[in-house]
Amino acid sequence: MSALGLDVGGTKIAAGLVGLDGSAAEVTTTPTAGSGQAVVDQITGIIDEYRTAHPVTSVGLVVPGGVDPRTGVVAAASNLGWRDLDLLGALRPRLPPSVALHVDNDASAAAWAEHRFGGHGQGDSLVLVTVGTGIGGGVVVDGRVVRGVSGAGGEVGHLPLHPGGRACECGSSGCWEQYASGRALHRAAQVAGWYTETAGRDVLRAASAGDVVAAAAVAEVATHLVHGIVVLTAVLDSALVLLGGGLGSDPLFQPFVHAAASAATVTPPRRRIPIRPASLGVLAGVIGAADLSRTTTRR
Repeated sequence: MSALGLDVGGTKIAAGLVGLDGSAAEVTTTPTAGSGQAVVDQITGIIDEYRTAHPVTSVGLVVPGGVDPRTGVVAAASNLGWRDLDLLGALRPRLPPSVALHVDNDASAAAWAEHRFGGHGQGDSLVLVTVGTGIGGGVVVDGRVVRGVSGAGGEVGHLPLHPGGRACECGSSGCWEQYASGRALHRAAQVAGWYTETAGRDVLRAASAGDVVAAAAVAEVATHLVHGIVVLTAVLDSALVLLGGGLGSDPLFQPFVHAAASAATVTPPRRRIPIRPASLGVLAGVIGAADLSRTTTRR
């Protein structure tokens, strides 16, 4: 019997069967079919394909954006064209009652997967910060995913760390991801003189090769990232902070993060910030989705 995990993104849908040990098999990646109802229909088709070929007993589905896992309602997933979508309600009638179905946030699921199968050995609490175009996050405390009152617990990218600062797409200003994300690195690179479409990656390469101007631009973003991590660690007193996402896991970026972290402590008790790369890579969402479908109340 198998648990199926699907990680639905704006450009692709990853899916796979996940064993009790967290191993993923029969992994597929499919370009996302536009937005809105077309994506819902595509998800149903992918689930049907796996169920035809394998004895699937539960399905976990994760998406970016605000999701209440208790109701399966997606409050907003702008890159999928969804707002206030009852995704659980849309998919539940298309599956037999014997197949459990769970809908969740992608970063929360990834954090759960890292906690369960990442091999980090740091007890029952961790924070996962995913740094890509923006910033996402998932929090596990005492062996449970932090949900909050509306299911948005762990969505750390819009922490208002710089009041009155840069305008954010969310309608607020000074949000963390405006200073410490891939988008922020692209902006810093352009200020430093890199004007290509791949400015963020170009400035990372130049910084790693010793370019002083480029290194200053990357260090600025890394410092803002660590500043937010210090805030999270002070609030949550987590044993471990994991970095994932395209930028967060980039080996060219990590030395700058560790340099910034080496000068930072959490008080009290003045301890160093425990930052590590996430270990499950791009399959963390698939693995977490499938495992949550097993361990969450059947629906």
